[in-house]
Amino acid sequence: MNCEESRQTLLNALAGSISAERQLPVENHLSTCEDCRGFAEVQRMLDVRLTAAVPLVSLSPRFRSSLREKCRHQAIPGWSESLPDIAHLIGCALAIVLLLLVMPQYSRTVLLAGSGFTAVTYFFQAVLRSSLERREA
Repeated sequence: MNCEESRQTLLNALAGSISAERQLPVENHLSTCEDCRGFAEVQRMLDVRLTAAVPLVSLSPRFRSSLREKCRHQAIPGWSESLPDIAHLIGCALAIVLLLLVMPQYSRTVLLAGSGFTAVTYFFQAVLRSSLERREA
């Protein structure tokens, strides 16, 4: 484990989001690296001081139920997730119609190529959306 990984893992541990199997390599690294050991001591000291200085905030049950009620009544548009799909298909359809008007002698080729292009770009759009949604989560 290098210093950067050790420091990041240590910060995650202080935040309470580290697994037990990641703790041992950090401790091994800290036993051999004086810089990281100093970093760990400073971070632990800061954590103790911040915990003592900042009181733990607890929300009342009334606040939580009020928030849930507000979220329940908030209008969520059902079409927003499908809007990129609709825009993509309409755009491709308009491009195909335009090409058919400009090049009527190649109508069969335009329809085949346009349909293929639409399918391929729709696939890439779906993959991109999926990867962005995973990245947000």
